[in-house]
Amino acid sequence: MLQRRMSYNINELRGLACFLLVAYHVVGVPGSGMQVGDDSWYRYVTSSFEPIRMPLFTFLSGLVYAFRPATGDRLGAFYGKKLRRLLIPFVTISTLFYLMQAMAPGAHGAYAPTEIWRIYVFSYAHFWYLQSLFLIFLLVGALDGFAITTRPLPFLALFTVALAACLTLSVPDNPFSVNEAMILLPHFLLGVAFTRFPDLFRRPEMIGLTVTGLVLGIAMHQTALVDHRAMAWGSPVPVLCGMCGAMALLRVMPSSAFFRRIGGHSYSIYLHHAFFTAGARILAQRLHLPDLALFLAALIAGIAGPMLLEALASQKPITKVALVGKV
Repeated sequence: MLQRRMSYNINELRGLACFLLVAYHVVGVPGSGMQVGDDSWYRYVTSSFEPIRMPLFTFLSGLVYAFRPATGDRLGAFYGKKLRRLLIPFVTISTLFYLMQAMAPGAHGAYAPTEIWRIYVFSYAHFWYLQSLFLIFLLVGALDGFAITTRPLPFLALFTVALAACLTLSVPDNPFSVNEAMILLPHFLLGVAFTRFPDLFRRPEMIGLTVTGLVLGIAMHQTALVDHRAMAWGSPVPVLCGMCGAMALLRVMPSSAFFRRIGGHSYSIYLHHAFFTAGARILAQRLHLPDLALFLAALIAGIAGPMLLEALASQKPITKVALVGKV
């Protein structure tokens, strides 16, 4: 359906984003995952894609949302759908993740709050994305529901404010991952604009700006990686890479049945991949497999496992909602 409404290979891009995400969590941050050194090529490759992973997911969410945006007469139904899609799996799966982390310390990284209520209020593991995306839908849905940002100039004003907030604001303690929501909001809005104002993005000068911005962003980001300089996710260079990278990938991603199939299960892969990557990694380490075999085994498990789990969970209405966010 999405492919008929737009000539771009959206599900293929979702599949690519899943590979980047799962690979990142297999390698892990220092002290978790494969526990490779900072000079490892595994860490270098996954760090190279850091500015694009979650911005790409968010850009695609905005692009698809704009096909059927919230309207005033169905705003309540829109919010109800997002609650079932995002928050019910968030509560269910983050609870299971926390309990498993408590029973097997170190299997999913070092951090786990001492009080379980904190995982629902603050950023926790990879579930922060569900919190931040829900906040984005709350804001954009309300603005669209009251037809505030459906025209180009008001939309441009919103995008400008969102970009400024992304680059400058930070809320203490980060309740409900509001800081990540501010960082990702411009990427979501860019996806909305790509669908809502398509003529703007067909202009040769816009394509030229995208390519130029991507080349400059990659060059500056690679320079920082080589020099072992950390760049904050919401700083100008990663934001530039994320925006230009998403627009460029949307134009060049080829048709692929393999990536399209994976992309069709992208939400389940995001929700559940950490359970399977951790299990495969622990097993591979106990078998003393080399790093490459460990990486490939955990990567395959992190993609295939959630796809199988989704098929099983979809057999019952309660698990279909609680585990994969489907009605």
